[in-house]
Amino acid sequence: MNTLLRPLLSILFAALVVLAAAPPDAHAQKRIGVILTGDIPYYGAMHERFIAELGRRTAGGEKIEIILQRPFPNAISWSNAARKLIAFDVDLIVTYGAPAAQAVIHEKSRIPLVYAGLYEPDQAAVAGKNVTGCGFKVPLSSIIRYFKGFKAVNTLGIVFSSVEEDSVRQYETMKELAAQQGIKAEEIDIRSRVDLDKLKTKNWDAVFITGSSLVHLLLEDIMEILRKEKIPTADIFPDFSEAGVVMTLFQPAHLQGETAAEMATQILLGEKPGNIASHTFRDTELVFNLVAAKHLGITFPINLLIEATEVIK
Repeated sequence: MNTLLRPLLSILFAALVVLAAAPPDAHAQKRIGVILTGDIPYYGAMHERFIAELGRRTAGGEKIEIILQRPFPNAISWSNAARKLIAFDVDLIVTYGAPAAQAVIHEKSRIPLVYAGLYEPDQAAVAGKNVTGCGFKVPLSSIIRYFKGFKAVNTLGIVFSSVEEDSVRQYETMKELAAQQGIKAEEIDIRSRVDLDKLKTKNWDAVFITGSSLVHLLLEDIMEILRKEKIPTADIFPDFSEAGVVMTLFQPAHLQGETAAEMATQILLGEKPGNIASHTFRDTELVFNLVAAKHLGITFPINLLIEATEVIK
């Protein structure tokens, strides 16, 4: 499945980049601005489903133009992307991930906003009368339980980015949960590629990777370092890039993409965002990568494997 997904996303991105680079279509009756940070496969999968569902819901109706912005994950780029879409005077803005949504809200535009891909959106600063959307919550305590199910864990490294508020919240939550179980948690704050050297200075029993855009832009480099150190990893984004994450616990991307499309359609038809309730998905999929685990000398007990949604062999 992962092998098939990558070329589909590449085709989708290539088509949308053309739209982003071209001037607005004068013949389009509605225009949707989209902020899709970097090449994050999880957000790409959401957007692919958003486009498909939006097309299904608006088939035979008004012509809709998609204006795509793909900023690098930093505050300046997110802000510039938001300002460009506001300058285009789009009818609606769709964002993936908390930082992109917060950048749009910060501009205080009257353009309606639909967000997706937010971790615990009720805890994020994304409220407003012109704002609605969907996000997800993952039981981080389960990740510690799964780690302890196949390895003794006394020290836990947590990879996050302090430039992303939702990533910080995940770090703080996981640190507190670890302390409750007598596990020492240590931060690995990634703000640029230079910070990857921090991964070479410690030997943790396990590492948790937060849902940070910047971290996942550098995921393959991060995993290369951790594999050499024989450190097992867990992530709350699916490992579409096949970087070798041992365990992933995530919310399926297609549900958020479809929900965002439903919300966008209602707004384009005249509904006010404030009248559309936001939604937090709590259903998750658990994937164990036996190939990556074997490389690290890890064997999953049967009682863990039976909990998995998918096992990669």
